[in-house]
Amino acid sequence: GGTGMCGTEQERDVFLRNIAWLRQSHGLNKREMAKRLKISTTTLNRIETGDLPPRSGVRILVNARRAFGIPMRELKSRRLWEKV
Repeated sequence: GGTGMCGTEQERDVFLRNIAWLRQSHGLNKREMAKRLKISTTTLNRIETGDLPPRSGVRILVNARRAFGIPMRELKSRRLWEKV
């Protein structure tokens, strides 16, 4: 509860891992990734250590969809890091 994303704990975990995976797979450093997601590097650090700041989930989902062209539903449910 309290993720601000209207999602389950599992969706939140998948989403957080996807954010980290997207950054690595695109060869972005944390500053570049934070800029794309319109968040601070501090917030990105929290996300990559599995901590989603309250009420920021939806905004980050929207910005990630814009930056990477991946539907929000997939960002929360699809394990992008398992893609072959």
